[in-house]
Amino acid sequence: MSKEKLIAEIAEDEIKYVIYEQDEKFEYKIFKKKVSENVGIRQGKILDFNYTSRKISEDLKDLEKETDKIFTNISVVINEPEISCTNFSGFKKLNGSKVEKRDLDYLLNEGKSTILKNQDKNSILHILNSNFVLDKIKKNKIPVDLYGDHLSLHMTFISLPTNNLKNIKSLFHSSDLKIDRIITKPLACGIDLLNKNKGAKNFVLLNFDKEVSSISLYEDSSLVFLKIFPFGTNSIYRDIIQLCSIKENEAREIVNELDHLNKKNKYIDKKLFTESEYKKLSTNHINEIINARVSEMLDYIFNKNKNLNYVNNKILRVHIFFEDKQILENLGSLFKKSLKIDSTKTQIELLPLNEFTALRGAAELIFKGWNKEAIPISQKKKSMISTFFRQFF
Repeated sequence: MSKEKLIAEIAEDEIKYVIYEQDEKFEYKIFKKKVSENVGIRQGKILDFNYTSRKISEDLKDLEKETDKIFTNISVVINEPEISCTNFSGFKKLNGSKVEKRDLDYLLNEGKSTILKNQDKNSILHILNSNFVLDKIKKNKIPVDLYGDHLSLHMTFISLPTNNLKNIKSLFHSSDLKIDRIITKPLACGIDLLNKNKGAKNFVLLNFDKEVSSISLYEDSSLVFLKIFPFGTNSIYRDIIQLCSIKENEAREIVNELDHLNKKNKYIDKKLFTESEYKKLSTNHINEIINARVSEMLDYIFNKNKNLNYVNNKILRVHIFFEDKQILENLGSLFKKSLKIDSTKTQIELLPLNEFTALRGAAELIFKGWNKEAIPISQKKKSMISTFFRQFF
């Protein structure tokens, strides 16, 4: 008997839905997908609650009618700049005793209480375990039943303002949907990448959506840093529009033709001015505008990010995802060039952000769990760490 899960991603003015179906062998596949546009959401913010809730109700009715199924639960992928990431290291003296479940309970409790005390207006979305250290020796697995003097657990907490969380829950609750899980998009994309590339360990993941960008850092395949920024690649088009006094479609067409224009012309071709009066715009001027914006974005996100100073020598790969395929195809090399990193030591990969990449990663997390998450939920077999960590949620 199959088991279905409904997962949604709140994107820029659209909500993407995927229904995944899981069989008796615990394998899952896409059963149905749908994209709902003009939903009244900008950078994760709900502009009109009643309007957006009505859209979700209509989407749910359509999905249930098309699949002949009833859904009461949903998991949601979000990508809000207010999401925060905090690292915490907990320590416990063992004095030669055996590591037991209660020792790990103590460390998790200590970490969670500290985070919530310092971020009293936030709610925790994810607790990730970076690594366990027993007597200064790093352990890849939970060191239960081993003897030692000193145990430490390094954790990463991903949180969101509680009011934001309430708004999301209320939005779907108005359609009689209970939220099972809320998952951050950068984490979902990272899990999808790790699932495809089993050898990935130390890398940086840059996500450039149209209105939001993010950076996430992975060490030993575990997420240790995450930051989401309230700007995306649409900033490039807006700069061209404002500084050249042209329309959006014209700006997009200029970017699309830029490589050709740089080779052939000193000035923008008249035929590209389809909505505005022709202006004598040099290709150099357009390039200056684009270069300035791309450099500013990458300086802010990566090049001058103090949180990354200590890991420059550890980064072996940088994966850059682009939601806007036009930006990837025409400006991808510029992003790569503007990244201030030694390309002889670090591989830089440019990738299109598939429409359902984040939902695919979320499905992997929901159906199979992830050994780096402190509360993974696996349909096959719950690990020891999931069994005792789940009691806190």
